[in-house]
Amino acid sequence: MRLLSWNCQGLGNPWTVRSLHDLVRDQAPTVCFLMETRLDKEGFMHHCRELAYPNKLIVKKPDSGGGLALVWKEETRLEVINYTDNHILAKVVEDNGFQWFLTGFYGWPEANQKCKSWALLKHISSFVDGPWCCIGDFNAFLHASEKLSSHPPSVKQMEEFGAALEECNLIDLGFCGYKFTWNNKRPGAANTRERLDRAVAN
Repeated sequence: MRLLSWNCQGLGNPWTVRSLHDLVRDQAPTVCFLMETRLDKEGFMHHCRELAYPNKLIVKKPDSGGGLALVWKEETRLEVINYTDNHILAKVVEDNGFQWFLTGFYGWPEANQKCKSWALLKHISSFVDGPWCCIGDFNAFLHASEKLSSHPPSVKQMEEFGAALEECNLIDLGFCGYKFTWNNKRPGAANTRERLDRAVAN
């Protein structure tokens, strides 16, 4: 099984939709977890109607921001257990009967809301009985090296993130390729790049 996790920062424009189609074509994921779609179910069906995933769960906040989407192939045995504006938890059954749990997670980006992310992660763990993989954008750092900036991440916040993963028996799966996946480089701004999407598992 192949998984794709992408913070698309809005799926309401043709360029982003084309990028999604390119990712799906090149990576051939079985399951896709998309964050910050900014689309409700009707909007997602309109902009992503040609995406070859018949099964889908679209979660949209009442305001214009946020938004999650979990889509999966027809032959995939996946059952959604629960969801909120910040997560989708599902159970997956492989062809050989092996069962495991998948969480698509989007953490609160605001510094004063980080505790909500870790409380939610610990709450989700109470529904998990078996192998567990979490993918998504935790909006947090485990190590200072994950942020290239003149303003290093908060040591306290990194420690709290690490403690939450440890309590949930989750470990960082690491990555291959270029380390930084996002930047806010623009005229007059500091060049800041962050590795946002992450996968953790037990």
